[in-house]
Amino acid sequence: MVQKYIHPSDNRYGPRVGGYRYKKYAPPEPLSVTILKLAAAGVIITAASILDPAFLLKAIKAYLKYKMDETEYYERVNKRKIQRSLRYLKRKRFIAFPRKGRFIVTIEGTQRLARIDIDKITIKKVPWNGKWWLLTFDIPENKEAKRDYFRRRLKEMGFYHFQRSVFVIPYPCEKEIEKIAETLDISSNYHILIAERFDGDDELILRFNLKPSKNKK
Repeated sequence: MVQKYIHPSDNRYGPRVGGYRYKKYAPPEPLSVTILKLAAAGVIITAASILDPAFLLKAIKAYLKYKMDETEYYERVNKRKIQRSLRYLKRKRFIAFPRKGRFIVTIEGTQRLARIDIDKITIKKVPWNGKWWLLTFDIPENKEAKRDYFRRRLKEMGFYHFQRSVFVIPYPCEKEIEKIAETLDISSNYHILIAERFDGDDELILRFNLKPSKNKK
């Protein structure tokens, strides 16, 4: 069986194996997130959509057209699920309808979308140049939720919790961390130091499965 043509830049599929490129598994975007993105993009969503989401159904279908197969679409999207998602967004105060029954995205909703974007940030693993990126932060108590989220994202991106509020990674990470810090409004609460190899870093080399540099200082 001959596989249909797949463009080399289509990252929905993995590398060719045995003559085939297999589709990568990617968890579908929550329907509530899709609706929130549409509202932020200017699609008019009215309070009546909760009772009759036919128009919104068409908008969602157009938005997801190139993101999933037709069978997946019908399994995931229907009027009842749209109504449930709208009620969820309203309950979480991500959307509101202050006038003429039209929904708007609230400040909380905008922050939620920003958080979704930085949830996708990853740090590229490149050949090790023998340097360490040490990240320290001191986020105040009144930003506890942001501090906890920032710490969790560091671990998800591959940082090792080296000491208290010190995390380490063997790859360049300045741009990625800057994006996250700007979104969380904590740009003044962290610092990144780039260090050469040091005594006692052998354990880190093993942890990150790195090829040791010959020029240890």
